[in-house]
Amino acid sequence: MKRQTARQRVDTAQLDSESIRRVVRPLFRRRNDYGSKALNELPEELRRFGIVTVRDLRLLMKRHRRSLLLDEHVRMKRAEALYLAHEARFGGIDTFANTSWLAIPGLVRSAMELEFGEEAAVYVTGSPC
Repeated sequence: MKRQTARQRVDTAQLDSESIRRVVRPLFRRRNDYGSKALNELPEELRRFGIVTVRDLRLLMKRHRRSLLLDEHVRMKRAEALYLAHEARFGGIDTFANTSWLAIPGLVRSAMELEFGEEAAVYVTGSPC
């Protein structure tokens, strides 16, 4: 019987919210680590598309890292940035540079949408109020 290396044990582990954070955090900036409430929903969403292990998620995020980082550098109009900063009241809007960045759940969902197309997109259908 062949012994598994530490990397193999980590790669074959099932996804949970903490393992998603451990995979995505080193690939992107620290400022993307907010909005952890939605992390609990991600393992089930990823499982629907066949991403069940840490290795699968790591490869997905590495494959789409460059395009996700380029999306964060797109400048908005000044009025749009101020509106989003005022209305949303969350981290992720830089009103000086007029840019925004996604939280970890948003990065994973955007990578899924780039990989699997429109069927991987999650749409909010109603307001929580």
